[in-house]
Amino acid sequence: MAVKWVLESDLIFLEPAVRFARLSPNAIREYAGDTKIGALAYPAPFCQHSSDWMRALSHIVSRSRDYSLYLVKVSSDNDRKELSRTRIVPTLDTETLDLLRQINQSGTNVLESQSKRITAAMERLRERAKFALTDDLSQLYDADQHDLDLQK
Repeated sequence: MAVKWVLESDLIFLEPAVRFARLSPNAIREYAGDTKIGALAYPAPFCQHSSDWMRALSHIVSRSRDYSLYLVKVSSDNDRKELSRTRIVPTLDTETLDLLRQINQSGTNVLESQSKRITAAMERLRERAKFALTDDLSQLYDADQHDLDLQK
């Protein structure tokens, strides 16, 4: 059984993230209806490299935009029919975990542990993306300053 990662966000946030990742705009799957939500899946025909997908994700995470992240089981790499979908982000709140704990204590404890790990990983991604953005901006500034120095 194959899996794919799906990043969902408002199109106003997803479109710049896809441009930042240097992906084709065709990589975004817009949902039908009145919704303004779109999805970026990996692997997919217009997003074949995990690094591109992660770059788009980091763009959204570093800017504290609203998004959802899913791990989707599909029938096969060739037939992308969804068999199940697990929401990874946003993580479950305390009230929901308490309710689930009444149904299945040990399973909920595992789920809560995984949620905490995911939250920590997203925070690390946010910090790394901020550092990368700062580095990119400083390189642009340094290049501009270098050009000004050459003009003198």
